[in-house]
Amino acid sequence: MLSAKIRYSGTCFPALLAIAILSMLCYSPANSQDYKFEKNDRSIDIYHDGELVTTYHYRSGSKPILWPLIGPDGMKFSRDYPMVPDSKNEEHDHPHHRSIWMTFGEINKHDLWAEGKGMGVICQIGEPEIKSSMEQLSLITKHEWKGGLKDVSSVSTNQTDGCSESSPSLATCDATFLIHGTKEERVMDFLYSVTANQDLHFGDTKEGMFAIRVPEAMRADKAGGHILSSEGRKDADTWGHPARWVDYSGRVEKNLDKTYGIAILVHPKSFQANGRWHVRTYGLFAHNPFGIKDFPKLEIPNQPAAGGYHLPKGQSLQFAYRVILHRGAWTIEEADERFSQFAQTKVR
Repeated sequence: MLSAKIRYSGTCFPALLAIAILSMLCYSPANSQDYKFEKNDRSIDIYHDGELVTTYHYRSGSKPILWPLIGPDGMKFSRDYPMVPDSKNEEHDHPHHRSIWMTFGEINKHDLWAEGKGMGVICQIGEPEIKSSMEQLSLITKHEWKGGLKDVSSVSTNQTDGCSESSPSLATCDATFLIHGTKEERVMDFLYSVTANQDLHFGDTKEGMFAIRVPEAMRADKAGGHILSSEGRKDADTWGHPARWVDYSGRVEKNLDKTYGIAILVHPKSFQANGRWHVRTYGLFAHNPFGIKDFPKLEIPNQPAAGGYHLPKGQSLQFAYRVILHRGAWTIEEADERFSQFAQTKVR
């Protein structure tokens, strides 16, 4: 498990974490590493013991993503569409739902969640820094969040349109992805520091923010999947409520009679960790730190204010999530144990 101390300090949060982690890894000789990577043209394959775990795509549609997500027993833990346009046994809906991603639906009235004409875009800046060891791999990168994308005519992972100087620059995002765990239980930490390049208003919308589209066979509406939150809510009743974690479980393949699960844990120091869950029985699985008006009307202590959030130019917000790909459907006790381990990671 991650043991380095995480410190928030403006945009330095991922960098400081990376420095701490990389100092732990320097003892490992390159020829004995269990976690390895291979750079391609605008993507990076990540391996554990010679088997693919995931691929970081600099751009898929309008944003960077990780796809596929390979967990225990070599199973895929996210939908293939639209990365595979003619994928079989899947609904071809919501083409902006791309495996695992981080965007938001209203920033200064720009929509970075949906895709298409007039929508925003997230651009890769430079090349990621990657370090691997026997225990984990860290990928440190930088993105620019831009508005005003005029046209998306392709869903290619190598798209570059929309990243011109004419598109308004909204924010810079320093991102660190940590891949660890084992073949029995894959763990991925996602750490973001979003810095405003102009005064920003994050709107009050349900469309966001840190998200996964689960495998089609795991859907909780017609495929027999199930959703469980830390507050004991189940399936459709989890939507729009706060929770420390949510676990989405079911089959990962239509004809496979075996249960697997995907858990998203929100670190208590992540910005507005008590935000609502935009988790749907049709397979969308997202945590939203900003939306209020679209969700059920609740009286929640210290809940984010309705109407969105204002971030002045030059200031930053930090977000920290852990994703665990596991066998079976977790109980509340099992998930609480994993959450306690993540929460004990010092973040300040």
